[in-house]
Amino acid sequence: MSDIGERLGQLTPEQRAALRLRLRLRERARQVPAADGPPDAVPRVRLSLYFFPQARALAAPDYYAMMLRACEFADERGFHAAWFPERHFVDFGGSHPNPSVLAATVAAVTRRLRLRAGSVAAPLHHPVRIAEEWAVVDNISGGRVGVSFASGWHPDDFVLAREPYDERKKTLMRTVEQVRRLWAGEELAFPGTAGTTARVLTQPRPVQPELPVWITAAGHPETFRAAGTAGYGVMTALLGQTLPQLRENVARYRAAWRDAGHAGRGDVVVMTHAHVSDEPDVEDRLRPALHDYLSSYRAQTGDGDEPVLLEAAFQDYLAGPSLLGTPAKAARVLARLAEAGADEVGCLVDFGLPAGDVLAGLPRLAELLPADRPTPADADRSQ
Repeated sequence: MSDIGERLGQLTPEQRAALRLRLRLRERARQVPAADGPPDAVPRVRLSLYFFPQARALAAPDYYAMMLRACEFADERGFHAAWFPERHFVDFGGSHPNPSVLAATVAAVTRRLRLRAGSVAAPLHHPVRIAEEWAVVDNISGGRVGVSFASGWHPDDFVLAREPYDERKKTLMRTVEQVRRLWAGEELAFPGTAGTTARVLTQPRPVQPELPVWITAAGHPETFRAAGTAGYGVMTALLGQTLPQLRENVARYRAAWRDAGHAGRGDVVVMTHAHVSDEPDVEDRLRPALHDYLSSYRAQTGDGDEPVLLEAAFQDYLAGPSLLGTPAKAARVLARLAEAGADEVGCLVDFGLPAGDVLAGLPRLAELLPADRPTPADADRSQ
């Protein structure tokens, strides 16, 4: 029996069922057209860089240096934005405990690149701190910031929280509204710990009169509906939902947006893994990094990390709607994402590859930027 056969024989019935599901999803993912021949015309969708690292792949000083070089490249080549999420206490994403610090650092070395919180975990912070920190970045950058708010990732994060974990979704929407009002210059009242109430007007005043806002959605339909009803954009990912599910969720979001009477059609940003290369050994180079990344992700979600399941998940990403592989395949995936309703694609580039490989892949990724890409005047359509 082969090594893979021996491993399959050792799986529990539940693990074998999970593997069969993975393989079915892999076949569905292969519906992405073959990548032979030159790339099709790239659709008019914004391209941004998204950073959410497997931190043990690079020491912190090396990682931050790579991130800055990548953002400088993106600024020069016309990428739309750089996205920085928030995580705490863990290796997976844990080098991003405060997106505003990273955004302020990048603001100082760029001129055009927009600077986004891939998430601010709203229940973990006082709205005054969120408004003031991002107003600082807005001033340093000359008005280039935007924030996607999340309800929180893990119960352990809530050692930082002001509100209970099981009330996080309600806390999220309340905090977003408070931040938006403070940003606009409204004075709000907050209780103090000495039994008093203080009226607060945040400083410094931001450059932008209105804060661009998104809601981070892992794939739950109700989050998409809530964001559309409130008139916010959506930041989502293909890690945790299939392309058909994404299409359905975007349709729910657009319908809720229309039903609430908002102008326009909203804004949907989709994060997906990205490393574009014509080199014949690209699959072998990607495998260790993505196995490690997916293993960490599955550990966070309570799934196993058996080698057979990890390899199946890895093959899903290669064959499916990710920007992993040749320029032709990536262009076709961008077209599929645009058809599903994406306005912007956040290219996750720092998933565990060596820093040199991350930077070396950026020029081929930049070739996917459409010639008629949106200008700052017509981007961020929902805001």
